[in-house]
Amino acid sequence: MEGAGEFKKCENFNDELLWEGFFEAEGFSAENECEPCECAPAECALPSKVTANASVCPGETAVGTLEAGASWDGACTAAAEPIPGDAFATVTFEPPALAPCAPVSPVPNPSMGSLRFVRVCKSDPPGYAPTLSAVCYPPQENGECWKGYERKFEFPMINDTRQCSPCSCGAPRGGSCTAKITLYQDPYCVSEVVTEYVSEHDNPVCARTTNAPLESMRASFTQNEPGMCAPSTDSTIVSGSLERGVTRVLCCER
Repeated sequence: MEGAGEFKKCENFNDELLWEGFFEAEGFSAENECEPCECAPAECALPSKVTANASVCPGETAVGTLEAGASWDGACTAAAEPIPGDAFATVTFEPPALAPCAPVSPVPNPSMGSLRFVRVCKSDPPGYAPTLSAVCYPPQENGECWKGYERKFEFPMINDTRQCSPCSCGAPRGGSCTAKITLYQDPYCVSEVVTEYVSEHDNPVCARTTNAPLESMRASFTQNEPGMCAPSTDSTIVSGSLERGVTRVLCCER
């Protein structure tokens, strides 16, 4: 018989699930714990704006911004209001950042330990159990086994009503993000005004530009190495229990 992680599906498109679940077997037991918390990578995120300043660097007195919005993918983005070339002296580029990590599973499942799993499918008679290494079928309507499949197996099923607490992730660490950001004097990202390379370790970078309007911007990563986050909490069982349920029967060839 197969383990809890090997859940074979009903093989044919028209087959229906008859019943499934974990069951008690000699030498196998559950653990009153939750599956471990895991965190997805901390992805590099592009900065969403560039600020035009009236003064020379380090840049003060903002006179306008180019805004790309949250989750910008770096595609050419035109300014809602173009910034005239005679209105500013410098521009400030914000650095990219490592986005916060998200739990792979916000609320993990309870651990089933080494309990075994069985799934029984209903097909044009008599049905079958794809999760078992032996060929097994549900009994006939009168409760008797089929000819050639007289060996009965009982499956004491488990009712699991346990609930786990949510997972959360700590601050990102590691990773390396460097973005190339280019400003243009037309809305189609054709005529370049200035380009700057900024990494997540930098402070905002102030740069001079030519005397040209700012109408659009484009960005891409020249280095894009996600960071990592450690789970900041361990999930625990907060309610429910693991209890004995109904006993199912299958008829097998051996």
